[in-house]
Amino acid sequence: MTIKKQTLVLFLALVSITVSAQELTVDNSSSVKIEKLPEYVVITSENTKLLGGMNINIASKKSSYENVLKDLEALLQKNRNLAIRNQTDLLNAMSKLGFDYVDAYNASAGTVGAAAGEDVQAFGSNAKYRINMVFRKKTEFRN
Repeated sequence: MTIKKQTLVLFLALVSITVSAQELTVDNSSSVKIEKLPEYVVITSENTKLLGGMNINIASKKSSYENVLKDLEALLQKNRNLAIRNQTDLLNAMSKLGFDYVDAYNASAGTVGAAAGEDVQAFGSNAKYRINMVFRKKTEFRN
């Protein structure tokens, strides 16, 4: 092989590895049926996990959807399933699961903006924040 061909093959291999690393994948051992989920889901995300990533919580206590919401929370939290590390990943994962983004607001109250309230605590260059994101089932999945 010539040097040009070797360089091209190496470049294509690197590009394919990079592209495949960005794909959103779900293993078959974890699943949630969209028909069983409520029309609206509020997900609280917090950037407190070590080495990047985020903590995801769905309030489900005493809900008629408690079991399926716990299953959804577990699916979103497992790194080997969706590998959600930030809000962008969460938005894309929920879209693939059959939900549209509706709104986001500060986890305590109000609207997320320049003055995000008490939930944003700046320590040097690090900030801790909690955000509630509201998702609604896509039209084709609504009852």
